This record gives sequence, structure tokens and C-alpha cells, in this order.
Amino acid sequence: MSNDSEEKDSSETRVDRRLARPRLKEGLIPADSGIFLRIEVGNEKGRTFDLSRGGTYLIGRDGADIALDDAKISRKHVEISLLGPDAYFLRDLASTNGTFINGKRLQDWSPLRHEDRIRVGDTVLYFAIVEGSIRISR
Repeated sequence: MSNDSEEKDSSETRVDRRLARPRLKEGLIPADSGIFLRIEVGNEKGRTFDLSRGGTYLIGRDGADIALDDAKISRKHVEISLLGPDAYFLRDLASTNGTFINGKRLQDWSPLRHEDRIRVGDTVLYFAIVEGSIRISR
């Protein structure tokens, strides 16, 4: 027979981190390429995210790789994958209010291109690819 603490533990949802695949934070992005997201419309207008390392990033609220201050977005709203030259993708994660690229609702995976505008909630993000750039170390 189990005690109360065991029963409580068995009803909780736990994540076994050994089974969950880690989000890739490095990809096949050429060293002379810069990839950026800039908030054009929203509470944090002007804020820029450098994604030049490539990989996969979660966009959402608190706890996301790219956390946005917008009550209309889900905690896990959309995923951006930067897997190599011309291999940039966006995937909505069954968000409540949806994700839009250049005004069209995202249905599944969608390729991303230079100057695409991504709307999540009331926030509009500008996707930019700068090729042939020179990295400046800080």
C-alpha cells in the first residue's frame, strides 16, 4: 500500500529530460551570415534578437528562448528553426491566436525568407538575413 506522498507524486506530470530532445542552438549557418529578429510593432518595439548561431528557438512568453511581453501569445507559441543556408523555417505550436507570416495564417511548417514579417499576438517581428557580414567580437 502506498502513502499519501507517493499518491500525490504519481498524479503529477513530470518531464524526463533524458527523453526530451534538447533544442539545437547551433546549426549550419555560415560564419559570414547574420540572422536577426527585430520587434517592429509591440510592447518592446526596437528590441533585436541575434539568431546567427542557428539552431531552433522557441518564441513565446516567460521561459521561452525568445520571451515576448505580449498577453496574446502562448507560453509556447511558435518555433523558429535555422538549419543552414536557405533552410529557415517557422512552425506554429498550436497557439490559441495563431501565427501569421506576411499577413497569411501559418498552417504548418513554412519557410522563412529575408524581410518576412511574423505576427504573434499583437507583436510583429521582422526577419532579416545579412550575408557576407564581418563579425565583431565584444
